[in-house]
Amino acid sequence: MMPKKGREGETTADLLAYLFGPGDHDEHVDPHLVGGWDPDLPCPAQNPDRMTLADLALLLDAPVDALRGPRPTEHVWRVAVRNAPTDRTLSDARWATVAAEMVAAAGIAPHGDEHACRWVAVRHAPDHIHLVATLARQDGRHPRIRGDIPKMHTAARSFETAWGWSRCHLSTRPRAELRPRGRRRKPPAGA
Repeated sequence: MMPKKGREGETTADLLAYLFGPGDHDEHVDPHLVGGWDPDLPCPAQNPDRMTLADLALLLDAPVDALRGPRPTEHVWRVAVRNAPTDRTLSDARWATVAAEMVAAAGIAPHGDEHACRWVAVRHAPDHIHLVATLARQDGRHPRIRGDIPKMHTAARSFETAWGWSRCHLSTRPRAELRPRGRRRKPPAGA
């Protein structure tokens, strides 16, 4: 299982429209919610008369809009979680379990935290989900998400062990992701 962070963004509505839409090459099949901060949240794809994508975006963005002080310029957090091609296909219920553990590990929605960030898990393919959250807690504070991806990798290892899956190694990531972010300076001669 491999969590991979997507680019953070400014508009929740645009990201949801993409995730629930056909995709860039009509690859999105049966897009629907498998989890979220509210377990009774209606799915816009399955219950459009009760919840539209615009409604869902407004609900997700509400804590951001209520922030006192500066609003984060990029307030949308997105991570895709994918299982290996050799692993069995998960049910929506299993993906919901994975989603809850991943957002807890990331610091988006720790277990039992009623004031955590609002988030949803969207599934539009058999082998992965997308986690979408807004980076404002419901109590007006910012979430502590430093080191979110390494913590999510640790959570992924526990699922791989428990379910007897193939282990996805960090070395399977594209080379560009493995390069250091900055240049290392050479020490001055004679130092």
